[in-house]
Amino acid sequence: MLKVRNIHKSFGDLHVLKGIDLDIKDGEVFVIIGPSGSGKSTFLRCINGLEGIQQGTIDIDGKILDSKKVNKNNLREIRENTGMVFQQFNLFPHLTAIKNITLAPKIVKNKKMDEAKEHARELLKLVGLEDKETSYPNQLSGGQQQRVAIARAMAMNPKYIMFDEPTSALDPEMIAEVLEVMKDLARAGMTMICVTHEMGFAREVADKIVLMDDGKIVEEGPPHEFFNNPKNERTKRFLSKIINK
Repeated sequence: MLKVRNIHKSFGDLHVLKGIDLDIKDGEVFVIIGPSGSGKSTFLRCINGLEGIQQGTIDIDGKILDSKKVNKNNLREIRENTGMVFQQFNLFPHLTAIKNITLAPKIVKNKKMDEAKEHARELLKLVGLEDKETSYPNQLSGGQQQRVAIARAMAMNPKYIMFDEPTSALDPEMIAEVLEVMKDLARAGMTMICVTHEMGFAREVADKIVLMDDGKIVEEGPPHEFFNNPKNERTKRFLSKIINK
């Protein structure tokens, strides 16, 4: 279980996260939505220690990140158990698809090459790219690159996987193929934390949806309540703009 308590994050004078409290249960699909600049991506980066916090605690299965003191062992274990898929794919351009996927297991977990390759091929099949293992990123479409990035995040066998607007850099026709992979992971019981603007995905897959605005949680609830009976006026205004687009 992931527990976040009173998280505050600032960049200089800019106060980005203002007291975030959340619980994410094992196997849940947790979707975070909100306007640009509301702190969604920063929140994800704080969870796995890519950004430090000024106040509060992050507890992932008993491994705690504390604002007062960084426990390097806890940080290492948290990073090993939290996969991350970014907006811009971030694949190594000089490595083939399979080498992008096997790199971290070999270096971090000291896996043998044969074992790492076998797992990578299973993951490429999972994301529908078993015929692309020798392709370089510039030989793949944007949707294919993002699916390789998902396979790479899964290669470390993380317990949690986080998606930071994974379809925002894609052409419309490529969005569906990435969302389908994410749906497959959700159906398989993966614990997922997704920042996205894809409301159809949120309705279909999420167990809980959170609206963030100005560094705070405005509303939280299951999809049917969140979309059909929002309680906060800010949520109602946000949804009216999104749904009417």
